[in-house]
Amino acid sequence: MIKVENVSQPYGLTNVSCHIPQGKLVGIMGANGAGKSTLLKSIAGILPLASGQIWLNSCKLSEMLPIEKSQSLAYLAQNTAIYWDLCVYDVIALGLPYPLPPAKEKEKVRSVSDRFSVSALLDKPFQQLSGGEKARVQLARCCIKEAPLLLADEPIAPLDPYYQIDIMEQLKSLTPKQTCVVAIHHLSLAYKFCDEVILLDQGKVLAYGETQAVLNAENLAKAFGVRAKFDVVRKEIFCVEKLES
Repeated sequence: MIKVENVSQPYGLTNVSCHIPQGKLVGIMGANGAGKSTLLKSIAGILPLASGQIWLNSCKLSEMLPIEKSQSLAYLAQNTAIYWDLCVYDVIALGLPYPLPPAKEKEKVRSVSDRFSVSALLDKPFQQLSGGEKARVQLARCCIKEAPLLLADEPIAPLDPYYQIDIMEQLKSLTPKQTCVVAIHHLSLAYKFCDEVILLDQGKVLAYGETQAVLNAENLAKAFGVRAKFDVVRKEIFCVEKLES
């Protein structure tokens, strides 16, 4: 379990407190500038906290050694540039936490590349891929690590609709063995796939908890300025429209 206690950042968060349960797919949502990426980077230990505390299970994040953080989590940034002239296979293999015998490495790389539909790309130069292909390869690189906690900052943003659904299905399939926390803008996919949602508004927690309880008409109006229709049984949000100002 992740516990966030009164966390503040000078450029994005104000007294944020919430719990992230183990083995769930949790979405961090909010309008542009609400603090989604800042919260995710804080949980990853990338940004030092101005105040407050974050706990990973029974350990304070601020007191964990770098190797302990590395073993506990994998983090996928919005833009993870690869500057070397590497093929896709090598990029994915970079995510391995330690060297493996060649046969075992090949087995793991091929397994994770099948999961994220990039097996046909393994021999291609990474720099020649499309934006969506790069996003899927980078997610495979994070998942090959098999860390208990996966943090992903808008992993489906550059993808076409087919792969947006596919990646959310794959992230969901990682649970309950792993905990997945994703910053996400897509209302309908978050409503369908996320077990819980942390909804931010101007750097503060507007609501958090079970997805269908958090993504309700009142909260959508306040956080995004939109209205929508809900199908609770089918887990769908549709007919999203702007509210009149």
